[in-house]
Amino acid sequence: MPGWILASGGNEFSDIYAEADLAALEKRKNKNSPLLVVVTAPFPTQLQAYQLAEKYFANLGIKTIMSPILSENDLSAENISQLAQADAIYFAGGTPARLTKCFVDTTAEIAIRKALENDAVIMGSSAGAMLFGSKVVMPGGNEIGRGLDLLENQIVLAHFGGTWPGWIKGFQNQGFHFLGLAEGASVLTPVTSSSKPLKFGKVFRPETNI
Repeated sequence: MPGWILASGGNEFSDIYAEADLAALEKRKNKNSPLLVVVTAPFPTQLQAYQLAEKYFANLGIKTIMSPILSENDLSAENISQLAQADAIYFAGGTPARLTKCFVDTTAEIAIRKALENDAVIMGSSAGAMLFGSKVVMPGGNEIGRGLDLLENQIVLAHFGGTWPGWIKGFQNQGFHFLGLAEGASVLTPVTSSSKPLKFGKVFRPETNI
C-alpha cells in the first residue's frame, strides 16, 4: 500500500506542527489539491475545530475543505467517494471512540485504504494519530478497540510525557510496539517503503528514545 502517514502528538493546528505538516503535504500527488479535514472526533465542537484548521492551514498556504462525515450516520456514497478520492486527509483529535466507530470496519476504512493506494497523505493528531495504530488504547491502558493498522503492529500514545507505564508490557507480550508522541511531536512515514521515518519533536519508543 503506497502513501504516507503523519502521526502527531496532540494540541493540533499550532505553529509547532508547521514543519511536519508541510513536509507531509509536500508528498501530495497534486500540490494544489485541498486538504480534507475530518472533524468526527471533536464532538460537540466540530465546526469550531474545522475553523481552527482552516485558519491554521491558510496561514501555511494550504486550502482546506471540511469532510461532511461527522458521525457513523454520515457514511453516504457521496461522502465515502470524497474520502477515497482525496490526495490528503487530516483527522483532528477529540474522542477516540467516535473515530473507531466511524472509520474501523466500515466503508470509510475501505475508502481510506483506497486513498492510500492512490498515494494519498493521511494525517492525524491525538485521537486521529491513535486511530492509525493496530489498537486504540487510552493512557490508562483501557483498550477501545481495533485501529486502522496503518502503522502496523503499533499502538500510538498521544500527549506523551516520556514515562512508560507498566501496563504496556501486556501489549508488548502480544507483539505490539509503542510509539509515544509528545505534544509538538510528529512522525512521517511511508506506508510501504523501508525508509526510516522522519521525526519532528520528542518521539519515544520503549526500547530507545529516538
